[in-house]
Amino acid sequence: MRKKKKTRVKSVSLLLISVMILAMFNMTASASEQKSNSLAMNDSNQVKSKVNEDLVDSFKGEEQVTYLVKMKEQAETKKAANEAVSKLKDSKASAKEVKRVKTSAVVNELRATAKETQHSLEKYLNKAKEQGDVKSFDSFYIVNAISVTSNEKAMNEIAAFEEVEKVLPNRTREIFHPLDLSKEKSKADPLEVESWGVDRVGAEQVWNETGIDGSGIVVANIDTGVQWDHPGLLEKYRGFNAANPDEVDHEFNWYDATANASEPYDDQGHGTHTMGTMVGSEADGSNQVGVATGATWIAVKAFTAAGGTDVDLLDAAEWLLAPKDEEGNPHPEKAPDVINNSWGGGPGLDEWYREMVQNWRNAGIAPVFSAGNDGDAGDGSIAAPANYPESIAVGATDINDGLAYFSSVGPSPYEGEIKPDISAPGVNINSTVPGSDYDDTYSGTSMAGPHVAGIIALLLEADQTLNVDQIEELLFETADSTTSDEYPEAPNEGFGHGISNAYTAVSAVVSGIGEVTGNVYQEGEDTEAPVIEHEALEQSYKGLELPIVADVSDNVSIDHVEVRYSVDGQEWQSVDGELIDGNFESGTYQASIPGDELNGDSLEYKLFAIDFGGHEVESGVYNVTLESGITVGYSQDFETTPAGWVSFGENNSWEWGEPVSGPEGAASGEKVYATNLDGNYDSDSDMTLRLPPVEVPEGESYLQFETWYHLERNYDYGHVVVSTDNENWEQLAEFNNESGDWVESQVELSDYAGQTIYVGFHVETDFSVVKDGWYIDDVTLTDQSSETSAKLHKSNKANNDKKLGVEDSSEQTKSNNKKEKVKPKSLFPGPFENVQGPLMESGKVDTSPISPNVLPLEATVTVLETEKSVTTDPSDGSYRMLTAAGDYTLEASAYGYESSTDEVVIPEDGQVNANFTLEPTPSGEVTGTVTNEKTGEPIEGATVYVVEDAAVPPAVTDEDGVYSLTAYEGDYTLEVRAPNYKGAEAAVTVVGNETATVDVALEPFIGFPGEIGYDDGTAENARAFYDAGNAWAVRMSLEEGQSQALVTGGLFRFWGEDFPVPGGTEFAVAVYDSSGPDGAPGEQLLGPIDAEALRNGEWTEVDLSDEGVVVNDDFYMVYIQTHPNPNTPALATDENGDNAGRSWQQVGGVWSPSPSAEGNYMIRATVNYEAETPVIESPVDGTFTNEEIVTVEGSGSPSTSVVIYNGDEEVATTEVTDEGKFATDIELNEKANELTAISVTDNGNTDPSTPVIVTLDQVSPELSITSPEDGDKLNNEVTTVEGVVDEEFLDQVTVNGQDATVNEDGTFSKRLILDEGENVIEVEALDEAGNSATDEVAVEADYTAPEISQLTPEEDLFLQSGESVKIEFDSEHGLNASFYIKMPLTNFSVLSQATELPMMEVEDGHYVGYWTATSNLKAEGAEVVVKVEDDFGNTTEQAAEGKLFINQE
Repeated sequence: MRKKKKTRVKSVSLLLISVMILAMFNMTASASEQKSNSLAMNDSNQVKSKVNEDLVDSFKGEEQVTYLVKMKEQAETKKAANEAVSKLKDSKASAKEVKRVKTSAVVNELRATAKETQHSLEKYLNKAKEQGDVKSFDSFYIVNAISVTSNEKAMNEIAAFEEVEKVLPNRTREIFHPLDLSKEKSKADPLEVESWGVDRVGAEQVWNETGIDGSGIVVANIDTGVQWDHPGLLEKYRGFNAANPDEVDHEFNWYDATANASEPYDDQGHGTHTMGTMVGSEADGSNQVGVATGATWIAVKAFTAAGGTDVDLLDAAEWLLAPKDEEGNPHPEKAPDVINNSWGGGPGLDEWYREMVQNWRNAGIAPVFSAGNDGDAGDGSIAAPANYPESIAVGATDINDGLAYFSSVGPSPYEGEIKPDISAPGVNINSTVPGSDYDDTYSGTSMAGPHVAGIIALLLEADQTLNVDQIEELLFETADSTTSDEYPEAPNEGFGHGISNAYTAVSAVVSGIGEVTGNVYQEGEDTEAPVIEHEALEQSYKGLELPIVADVSDNVSIDHVEVRYSVDGQEWQSVDGELIDGNFESGTYQASIPGDELNGDSLEYKLFAIDFGGHEVESGVYNVTLESGITVGYSQDFETTPAGWVSFGENNSWEWGEPVSGPEGAASGEKVYATNLDGNYDSDSDMTLRLPPVEVPEGESYLQFETWYHLERNYDYGHVVVSTDNENWEQLAEFNNESGDWVESQVELSDYAGQTIYVGFHVETDFSVVKDGWYIDDVTLTDQSSETSAKLHKSNKANNDKKLGVEDSSEQTKSNNKKEKVKPKSLFPGPFENVQGPLMESGKVDTSPISPNVLPLEATVTVLETEKSVTTDPSDGSYRMLTAAGDYTLEASAYGYESSTDEVVIPEDGQVNANFTLEPTPSGEVTGTVTNEKTGEPIEGATVYVVEDAAVPPAVTDEDGVYSLTAYEGDYTLEVRAPNYKGAEAAVTVVGNETATVDVALEPFIGFPGEIGYDDGTAENARAFYDAGNAWAVRMSLEEGQSQALVTGGLFRFWGEDFPVPGGTEFAVAVYDSSGPDGAPGEQLLGPIDAEALRNGEWTEVDLSDEGVVVNDDFYMVYIQTHPNPNTPALATDENGDNAGRSWQQVGGVWSPSPSAEGNYMIRATVNYEAETPVIESPVDGTFTNEEIVTVEGSGSPSTSVVIYNGDEEVATTEVTDEGKFATDIELNEKANELTAISVTDNGNTDPSTPVIVTLDQVSPELSITSPEDGDKLNNEVTTVEGVVDEEFLDQVTVNGQDATVNEDGTFSKRLILDEGENVIEVEALDEAGNSATDEVAVEADYTAPEISQLTPEEDLFLQSGESVKIEFDSEHGLNASFYIKMPLTNFSVLSQATELPMMEVEDGHYVGYWTATSNLKAEGAEVVVKVEDDFGNTTEQAAEGKLFINQE
């Protein structure tokens, strides 16, 4: 049953206006076959009323215009279809045959009606075409209409035909384009593509458990076309024959209403995507993106990039009703079973397509329409044709089952209609797109509608006898009832009857549908009665609704509250109370006694309450005097409940209480009546605050009041209005702009003497800027005029015109210059609807569980086999669920309680009851100590979370590092965080009534500050989401070389206070890692953390340093909008930067890249990078030095301190530069020094660096040369220098700069080449520290033998015994000279005895010697050999030229 809701539709389409005008005139024009092209215009007014004004305007720029002529008579196809089907009642006809007959009957009735009623007009059109007045025309029958292209003369003549109802422009309708939630396409591997929407509606469960996939059912769309050979659609195309794939038949399966192309194509992408959601899957079973993967499809293209015209859409709709052959003959047997329409016009009444939808439906074709993407426009935004009663209108939901912000909502302009009818997934839907690709970025109600069309295909395979009415009922009854804060009851005008559930719907067809009801309890006993607290009313007014408010409490739960009343002692009656604030344990209830019951003189009332345990309580009786009205002498300061005051109208925000905004105080006392006590009034408001009825006495009467107001100048107005019937109002005074302070105002009522009138404070606002509003206090009725009263804003009294004149002002704001001024004289209260008393507005109602120890439970009851679930009513634990008949297991579960199951058999069209009593889950304690891993010291202020149960309050360690928390039995992970420490996790098993001890040691996070950002610091634009809960994020990358960081804060740049208006400052911050698909935000690491925005051009810094979030890779800093637009700040964007690709958005719970055109959102992160262990770069390890002071240099983390240690002793502290370098001098100890460095922050220090050993050695080596000795004379060119060195840290020994070989015993040697003459040999010993010792010797070298010359005898001599020979030669001075006689070999014996004889240097360089022959020698040719030797041992021997012949005869 559809819920009725009253509504006031402010915008009425031009078509409705046209219909209204037509009703005002008599249609007297007629046409006959005898009339010529020059038809007489019998009644120009009648013709004018038929023609749409927009069409008339279009002729101003064009000679020939295309338009539509709708005939008065429309076919009665429902009757024709029913009559045709009734004839088959006893024929055993198949479902397909019944549908063919039904469709044929509809088509025949339509064609016959069109032919009969269009005959005269077609004859005229043919003649006019011959004369050139008409260019072309086409007849339609799905709506009895003709499209005509003609000049204005012909158009007017056509309008004069009596058969013509209206002449309308050929409007262009819009395809509901996918929302630009992401520009990037997802080209995943085909086998990995998923469609969350198909899963959410339960299609896969239908396939797997029933085998139903839509086989045998034909679906269609009117869209932008379809890529027919897409791998996910090819084999589903009705024109494709798998047995002969090369011969594709497009006849009856494709029609192009825009360009008459013979083969399917899609140049926009939209139609391919919607078709994929209905049927898409590939031949190998992969890429199952469609709901009814076994169904076949046909399609009509009616949309181009420019949209779709009414002519093309009528053509498309008519073709689908009965697809036509190449000659244009309709074939009803080829009609589809369901048509998806992801297009529409605007909201409100526009019935041009209603006959089309009705005729589809009457032919047995299910008409599915997307609701539209104008949800941000608010109530009544659902578009036509979706808002028709005959359309199946589909809204869009996100992955979290929330209503997509863009999804158009009701109410419908048709009384009693809930619109949309149903909802389905519509955010980031993956499906087929041209190019044989898949795209998961499409969002819109265009994506939701095809899900429902696919479900209808599944239903029809399950039972092809279902008619459209039955399909609707199944869809609505089996939908997952869905509510929200904005739509708390079901069905509603956001989700309709809920989210469509294919499995439950199909199961209901296969096995019938049944109902299961029951209650979920906890063991216990309700022993206390409820308590009622109420402030008695003493006065009210006849005929006025009387709200009565009471606070009712109970130890368990209130079951029912009512007010019982009696007027003038008559029979007692009752009205039920409604919980308007609080919860079922302690809340405020309100019941309203209808005004039409209060026409007596006195009222008695009492309050009654009953609790969960059945305890009843009744208050005493209160007496109220019913007054006729108020009159002179009445005063109201609003300090107590203002009896008889009510407010009404659209977007009514009038409320009574203590003001927080505006004047921030009452004119007197504490309370006032205001358009909003805490904030601005709403845009598009038409609201009136009305006094009790006023009985105006004879004489002078004045309404006096204190007022404060701030209304948008020239656009939002307040008026004091008066009425005698509560319907027709007149203006008495006008208020606009600002009052500045409380001012006294007066309005004269004397003109209404002797009458009972209604006086109101009426506010009407436009669609944009809003202000603080209008505040009223200290209202009095008096017969004394105030000398300080405000000027009466009346126009000419002589005309008795009580409407206001408008004050002229040239002063306007910048924003006002952009808008057309409002005419305040035209502003009057709307209907007396949506009436509210001073306490009638609902407050915050908490329906959460009352406490862990109450009897009824808020629990979830789930059908395990289908996963369908409902939540119990927390006031009494009751539940009700419709599901397919069958055998099921029900599970009742509630947090803190052990789940319970029950086997039930749900009968078809019957009911079964299943009650549960849940036992509390035992709980245990977890305690432990959190310490510093390095020092062992306790950490105060560490937070311990239970990862798997966020309901467990986090525990915080005390000054001893001790924590304690309580959790239910189970295995958990403890996550421990502390400021400036790395987080840690620990496993724990909680056993009921036992204590588990888990100690955790945290590693200190030693870091240095850094900032990450990708904007240029200048905001070019700013944006705010329409809905709260959406988010923007910027991907942050750690600096190059950094592998870990502690997130210490977020920086956010917001726009100023001029956008949005009024704006707000509240938002929230979160941190995510980048583990999502393609690097999207993945796991939430932190948040949401509440924050306050600066809207003054400065960066807003949010401190996160105490949260202990450590990241090891890219992460996201996230802005979360916590209030709907316009009560939110606007996040600034850098539109001319290069980093737009780093920005992501979360809409409806789904992350996607932000459109690149929006630029990079101005979000930055502050971090502490992990301080690295410093590195000592100089001196290097193993260094020796003889300097006591050395400079230690190295690298470390910027902005940290470095401490240098020598062994265990701290010897120096220095700061690391921004470039990451440090340097400092230290003093060394003798011998080896072990140097290390650590980085130090307020939170601790890093590990020591790798030790560097530096040896201080200031003692020189001991050195001596043992060979050669000083002064040696040497005749060799090479000599070996030898010696001994004594040094522990010897580096090298050099001899005249050349390295010597040093043995282990300290001896060394080095062969040295000498120069002739004096040679100085220097030996140096050098140790590792640079200490040295030297030793040297001087030697003389001469290695050239002396030369002999002028050696005699020069000739042979013969000597006898006793004779002598003089031997002489010349050579160097100072030689040691000698000679000997070398006997020939024959005298070997003698020769062997030859001796050297000395020679004398008789003068410088001249040597002489004598030899005398002896008798015993005899030789023939003995040689005289002289020999010389110098001081260096160089010798020369030389034989004289002359030989000796001794003792020869």
